[in-house]
Amino acid sequence: MAVAGAALALSACQTQSPIQTDVAYVAADGVPVDLGSVQLRDLVVISGGKDKPGVLSASVSNTSGDAQRISFSLPQGQPVYAESPAYSERRLSDESQVQLPGVPVNAGDVVTLSIQTPTAPAVVVVVPVLKAAGYYASLAPTNAPTPTDTAAATP
Repeated sequence: MAVAGAALALSACQTQSPIQTDVAYVAADGVPVDLGSVQLRDLVVISGGKDKPGVLSASVSNTSGDAQRISFSLPQGQPVYAESPAYSERRLSDESQVQLPGVPVNAGDVVTLSIQTPTAPAVVVVVPVLKAAGYYASLAPTNAPTPTDTAAATP
């Protein structure tokens, strides 16, 4: 009888606690961004340190029949762009890096990014900045190619 009474009393404890599946959360390192027919998931910036370049990493899905040009910009910064083909899903920076020229914070902090497509208004999001380690090691920012002064002649 005591066991039945204890079970009844303890079962009521859950009525005052939210069930974890009732609370939405992002099970990823990055943040989600919805821009109409273009959705970004797990958006992060990979950077080597303050005022150094940062590579954008995210999964991009474009459900529209048109290719979309996505712009990313830091406050007071020039935008950088990524292309998303029609009816596609791909990773940013897989084929070529989408690189912010200078991230104003160190890894472990966050930056504010403005993101926009031609068919959706700008969305401002707070994005985590991570170092190029673990599964982000391959996304370490590369140096931008520098132009050469003269071309070398070949015989």
